[in-house]
Amino acid sequence: MKSMRTCFCITTLISLFVCPVRALANVPPQRIPQLDSLASDISYIGYIPSGGEMLILAASNNWFGLLSGVRLLPGDSDELDAILSDTTGKWGYFGSATWNPGGDIILVTAPLSICLPYNLNPAAGTEAVFYLEGYELLNEPQTAVSTPELEVREIGPDSTGKFLFSTPLKGVYWVEVMQQSASGPSIALLFPVIAGGTAEDVFRGTIEIPVSEAASPSEILHELNNIRRSREVPILEPSEILDSLASIRAGNLAFSGSFSHFGQCSLPEILPEGISMYGENIGRGRGYQEAWSMILISPFHLQTCMSEAYTHAGISGAVDSSEYEWQLVLVQVFASGVD
Repeated sequence: MKSMRTCFCITTLISLFVCPVRALANVPPQRIPQLDSLASDISYIGYIPSGGEMLILAASNNWFGLLSGVRLLPGDSDELDAILSDTTGKWGYFGSATWNPGGDIILVTAPLSICLPYNLNPAAGTEAVFYLEGYELLNEPQTAVSTPELEVREIGPDSTGKFLFSTPLKGVYWVEVMQQSASGPSIALLFPVIAGGTAEDVFRGTIEIPVSEAASPSEILHELNNIRRSREVPILEPSEILDSLASIRAGNLAFSGSFSHFGQCSLPEILPEGISMYGENIGRGRGYQEAWSMILISPFHLQTCMSEAYTHAGISGAVDSSEYEWQLVLVQVFASGVD
């Protein structure tokens, strides 16, 4: 019998509300100060951060929920008007700041939120403590944290709803909340907790976060195997079969604009006979480097990458160019029992 561990990753992510506010469907997105502050910081530094840096900057502005996008737009653009007047619920919250004297603006958008943290200090001492409002509304929720040494620990709330984990190492701890949906596992939250420093230390480089230099699937596998060696985990062998399956999956997801593990042309439907165990990671970003870097800071994705149950891996990417912008869809397929 086949067993499966699947995960998916989104790339521009994330909200600390002392009294969380939920956006309503059928109304335009709500402007909130946390996203105004984040947009202002992006304008100040003069570039749009990628991957984990964006999440660090968001957390420093007390924003720990998911982000749906960061755009540089003319102040009088039709796209801006369409987003701010949209009532479909695609964008729940927004914030903006002036980019230059010419009238361009930075627009930050976020989706509707079900689960939001509160009583969380993003700069931890010897331990991190927080609560998650709406956690009980998630479907089969799981929570995990990855350490600066890339170890993954699953954590849960106590009887009062409090989450707690120790932070003995200096660096960034990444907390992820995942739930089950009809399309497979999905991320409800992904946010950083910094021990022994601040967001400024990350941007100065005195505290490091996982950042990839890979520009191709083969380089991603090389980096992954280096990490596995450092953790004394057996390396993964490349597989042309799994590369082909990853290519099919990436193309299908890019064409459909989906994050779904299940549905048309899902991995279980195209696996050959003889595969005894398999898993799938899906990442998105502005190229291989960002998509892979986001997988590295996601505890559940990292757990899949580091599993000793898998012996082979296939990796591929495809470009999704929908909705005024493009992203690279990165798919990693892991398996054992590959002939």
